[in-house]
Amino acid sequence: MLALDVGGTKIAAATVVDGVCIDRRQLPMPANEPEFLAAIKSLAAGRSAVTRAAVALTGYTDGISVRGVNRATIPFWQDYPLMPRLRELLGCPVLALNDAQAAAWGEYLQRPDKNCHDLLFLTLSTGVGGGLVLDGRLRIGSRGLAGHLGHMAVEVPPLDAGEASARCGCGRLGCLEAVASGTALARQSRVLFGEALDAAQLFELAAQGEPRANTLLDHAAAAVASAIASSQLQLDLQAVVVGGSVGLAAGMVARIRAALDRQPALFAAEVVPARLGGDAGLVGVAAWAATQEVQP
Repeated sequence: MLALDVGGTKIAAATVVDGVCIDRRQLPMPANEPEFLAAIKSLAAGRSAVTRAAVALTGYTDGISVRGVNRATIPFWQDYPLMPRLRELLGCPVLALNDAQAAAWGEYLQRPDKNCHDLLFLTLSTGVGGGLVLDGRLRIGSRGLAGHLGHMAVEVPPLDAGEASARCGCGRLGCLEAVASGTALARQSRVLFGEALDAAQLFELAAQGEPRANTLLDHAAAAVASAIASSQLQLDLQAVVVGGSVGLAAGMVARIRAALDRQPALFAAEVVPARLGGDAGLVGVAAWAATQEVQP
């Protein structure tokens, strides 16, 4: 099983055997189709006996084409026939799943507590994605949209609310992604610092005690807590798993826990970092694809 994880800023690939990633490689995500296909070909090169490929992807898919909820994430990702292109390129059946849904399934399979049947995976990265396991089953939805919490409206506005740039790439106002994603952090940092700082810079400054960086990260954590609290009343979750480069950055889970503690007790949830780290999507999509029937 060749697993691919296609995000807004990177493509990762690994051969997955019994839930373990072997020969993991990663390249930046190109901005156009020819370079994208060349990157996939490079990441797949040298792997023997690949009989099936599984793709965890940003956006949602009908099994043939892919679309982005946030249309700004990948410019050519609108009704793009991903699976036919990859099947031709790799010479094997290709199955695809939203990356956060894949990660949710991977993390659910890692849970030592077998009494946990209702889990939300929330990835904070370039964008904000989500995946749901309810009653022990991965929820995908008829259009592949289930769990897209990044585009849930939250009660915490972005620090640059009112500016045109604060509108989410999906077209709505008030989305979690417009407050707590890596892209949103860089955009909002201009309000506090007069220039855009990326998430890594902000976390480094926060660790040094820089008050403006801490304010911004706490603000993002409050928005995440708001989304979790709203999800609790809809889904009655047992656990929330946080992943992604922003979610797994030092101290972010603790900030989210602290913000959730300020919500009414009814909205409490166990919030933990992803056990699989950045490999959750690769492991999860491989495990899911192994159970799916494919056309010869």
